[in-house]
Amino acid sequence: MNNKNGEYIMRDPAKSEEFKQMILERMLDDLCKLTERDIFVMLPENSDERIPYIKKEIIKTLEKL
Repeated sequence: MNNKNGEYIMRDPAKSEEFKQMILERMLDDLCKLTERDIFVMLPENSDERIPYIKKEIIKTLEKL
């Protein structure tokens, strides 16, 4: 993305909810592989509920270690 002056504008990906969700999904996937937890995740339709849901699943998986 660039502005009218031609300077580049960089969005901080660490603040993006989509980026956070992607990282959490990767973490959950890696943890499930480590614990041999076979899981199928259907995320909530409401985007505000997705990250908390993934966090709960990460915690459940960590408890299996």
